[in-house]
This record gives sequence, structure tokens and C-alpha cells, in this order.
Amino acid sequence: MANNDKIILPEKYYLDNFKYVLSFVMDKYEPLLSNNEIAFVTGFTTLSEDAQCLYVRVSNRKGLFFRKEKLIYSEIANLNDAHEELLDQNFLINKPFLEIEECYQLINIYNKPEIIQMLNPLDIEVDKKLKKDELILGLLEGHDAEILQQIFYTNSIITQGAREELDMIKLFFFGHNHGDMSDFVIRDVGHAKFMEIDESKLGTSFDSREEAEAVMQLSQLNKEFYLLEEALSPLSMYAWFKEIEIGYFLNMDKAKQRAEKLVHKVGYHLEKHKHYEEALELYHISSASPLRERRIRIYNKQKDFDKSLTQAKQILEGPNDNKEYYIALDVINKLDKKLKTTTLRQKEGVSISVDESYLHRVEQGALAYFEAKGYQGYHSENSICRNVFGLFFWEEIFDPKYNSLHQPLQRNPSDIYGKDFYAKRKEAIAEKLQKTKSKKHLSKILESSLELHQGISNPFVHWDESMIEAMWQFLAFAKLKQIKSLLAEMAIDPKNRSTGFPDLFIWKENDYSFYEVKSPNDHLSEKQLFWLERFQEWGVPAEIALVEWT
Repeated sequence: MANNDKIILPEKYYLDNFKYVLSFVMDKYEPLLSNNEIAFVTGFTTLSEDAQCLYVRVSNRKGLFFRKEKLIYSEIANLNDAHEELLDQNFLINKPFLEIEECYQLINIYNKPEIIQMLNPLDIEVDKKLKKDELILGLLEGHDAEILQQIFYTNSIITQGAREELDMIKLFFFGHNHGDMSDFVIRDVGHAKFMEIDESKLGTSFDSREEAEAVMQLSQLNKEFYLLEEALSPLSMYAWFKEIEIGYFLNMDKAKQRAEKLVHKVGYHLEKHKHYEEALELYHISSASPLRERRIRIYNKQKDFDKSLTQAKQILEGPNDNKEYYIALDVINKLDKKLKTTTLRQKEGVSISVDESYLHRVEQGALAYFEAKGYQGYHSENSICRNVFGLFFWEEIFDPKYNSLHQPLQRNPSDIYGKDFYAKRKEAIAEKLQKTKSKKHLSKILESSLELHQGISNPFVHWDESMIEAMWQFLAFAKLKQIKSLLAEMAIDPKNRSTGFPDLFIWKENDYSFYEVKSPNDHLSEKQLFWLERFQEWGVPAEIALVEWT
């Protein structure tokens, strides 16, 4: 498609997509749906098309409240009739009582002059110099929310009904709480291409109603956390968390990872405010990353180095990821009066002189330095290695038999960043690597993926032409054994081992190298150290370029 070819979507494309989602969920998950959710789907199909359009339009907008006069949709013939129909069928509602946060959102849909004008008849004094948000907060602090609701909740206010039912239906469809109907638009206008998979082969996001409700509850708890974070004291946040039956969520596969993230958020909030004992209590709930590393940091702050050392040794016996491994190693090295592992390695880098005009483009400056010495190169960062991985293992990543593809707009398999990714595909990965006997064979696999899947969304592949060229250039130099070692290493833990690769790839004649670029105030990360060590082990030239400004 030419750049100036603009795709015009059908007038009611959004309604077609919404109906598709309802049909998909009913076909695949009806036994798991509640009576209210089934009634929602059934009731929606009986609405007039204008009413359906208005409901979908409102449900796709952000916010709780909308002003009818601000909703202008040419495809809806009679907005007032559609509004009345939706109110009658409870797809739109009039809320009898608003919480403080809801009242804030209601007043916020008006601009500042409108707010002042609506208050005039009631002789409510306001400081017109205040910013809008300060004005609203002042109103909420000084006046009864019920009175404010009577002023601002007029007959022209539209409030979405059946929100909980729709949220659950979207959860079943997308498999997560941040699913967005705009994904259909991104696909339909050609901004993204998705894998085409026979829907009969798609797996399920949830195997039980309990799993889906647990994920929905955790989503609500996360929202609560962000609201309470600023309003409550740290110890009150701790008391709030203690009321949650976190063990229930941790014992459920589909909810476990989300629960661990909540534990980390609350624990880190306590740690920031120096409530170390309470934070440690939460960090001991699970051994997931980064909870064990946070324990070490608190033990060190408390100068309890015995516990820190014990924890470090436990991590080294079975690290969750590269960062955890190197932090544990640093604790042990410190006892031998050694520098931090990453610091030691950085000191071994080579110094290069870069003009200060590249102060905010340090990688480009380093590349210019090498180009002045006759090298060619790319600022490729993670793209080269990720491209090789994503193209080589394309079938293994997207094979429906692993039950990690649940709906047709899915960019990434649901297990792509979890421990299950490798566990499920271990045999297929090993077999493919074993059967790849030559670089020519490997190149054919990559060429086939490029030809069959050009432009299709893949969590690892960067389709920029220059990055594909950089991949081929690297493969021209690397040995088959080195490439296969790279692929095997990345496959073990794609979440943590698909980033941290060196910034630059350069070559001249038969000489090539990767370089991790560090400005004077920049520090080597654990992920970067991991790949520098692996490259050294495999004989892939890789170094740290320490920039000196000139």
C-alpha cells in the first residue's frame, strides 16, 4: 500500500467489531459467563442500531461521565431517542449517589468558566484565580457532594451502564484487563498485521470462572493501590494490604504473576518510607523476582550482612533472572573487598574520544568515532539478536498447540514472558537447533520467515529495513555454533534475555565487534554484563566503549 493510500473504514466499523467480540465470547466462554453477562449480550442484540452505536461509542471513550451535547456522531440518526432507549434498558444509567472521586470526575467534564457559571445562582464563592483542578478540590472539601451532584449532574449527562458486565466480557476476549477495542482499528487501517490463525485452534484465556474473577479482582486492587498510595500513610497501606487474601491469588496460575506484582508494589512503597520490617514481611511472601533482591537491599541497609549473604547464596543456587544473579554475586564479592561486578567489568572497557556535540546522542557519537576509523556499523542495540530469535523460532513462538493464543488480535503469545514459554517448547526448540546443520540452512529458515510473515507483529522482530540488514551482516561474520548458542540462551528466558545486548555492531573487512557504549555517568547493568560474558564465552567480539568528551 502506498504511503498516501488512506484506508477508509466503514461508517459503523466499531459496531461490527463490538458485535464480533460479543459473539466470540459467547461461543467460547458461555459456560463461564454469569447470568448478568449473558443478559447483557442478549439485551444488546435487541437494541435499535442507533442505540447500539451510542452505547459502543460511549463505552469506547475514557471517563465515567459525558455531556450529550458534546457527543456528535453523524451515523446516529437520532441521539435523543437512542439515549432514552439505553436509559430505559439500563445500558445507560442515572447514578443516584456519587463517591468523592466520581464527583470530581463529573465536575471535571466542564471547563472552568462553565463551573463558575453553574455555581453563580447558589452564591457559592470561588477563587477565580485557582487552576481548574484546585477549584474542584476546593469545592469537594467545602461543600456537600450531594449538593454538587444536583448542580452538575444534569439531564444531559450520559453515564455508561452495565460497565462490570462489559469489563468481564472484554477480559474473557483479550485475556487481560488492558485490552482495547482500538486494536481492531490498528489492524483495519494497516498499522499492524497480526498472525492469521484458524479460530478453531485458538486456546482459552481462562479455564474457569474463578480464574477470571481473580484476575479482575487483582485489577481492581491495583487501581485501589494507586488511589490510596497518595491518600494513606504507609502503615495504613500495609493494613489495607493485610486485609487481602493474597495467598488465594498466589495459588492460582493465571493470577499468580499479577499478585506478585502487587506484593512488590506495596512492599516497595513501605521500603521507600523506611518501614523495613513490614516491607520484609511482604517480600517473604514469595520468591519471585525482584522480591529476593529487595530483601538483600534491606538487609544491607540494616547492616545485617549475615542475612544478606545467606539470601545471596540461596539466589545463586537458583536465580530467577540475570539481575538477581549478579546482585547476589556482588554481595559475595563484597566480602572479598571486590568492587561491584558490573563496575569491575566496566573498568576494563576501552576509552574513545567523542565530540561534545553528541552529548545527548552518545551512541551515534560512538558510531561516528568508529566510522572515522574506517568501520561501518549500526546502532542496533537489541534488534539484531532479537530479529534472529524471532524469525528462527517463528513457528515455535506462535504454534497454537501451546494454548498461548486466545484471540485473533493477539500480538504476543500469553506465555511469551513467563517460565512456561521454554518449558512448553523445550523439545521443539532443541530439535530445531539440532537439525540446523549449517549457516546456509539457518539462513533459509530466516528467509522463509521473512517471506511468509513480512510485517506481521512479532514481539521480537523489528521490521525496520536497516535492522534486517544489520542482522544479515552479523550472520555473515558469526559462526553457526555461536548463533545456535545465542538462540538457545535466549529461549531459556525470553523476558530477561531478549534485552541488554550491546548498543553498536561495527565491522571492517574481516573484523567485527559489538560495543556497549557508556558515557562518563552511565553504568553497566546486570543484563548488559550477562551478554558481554556470554559473548566472551562463545568467542563473539564484544567490548565496552567508555566515552570521553572532547
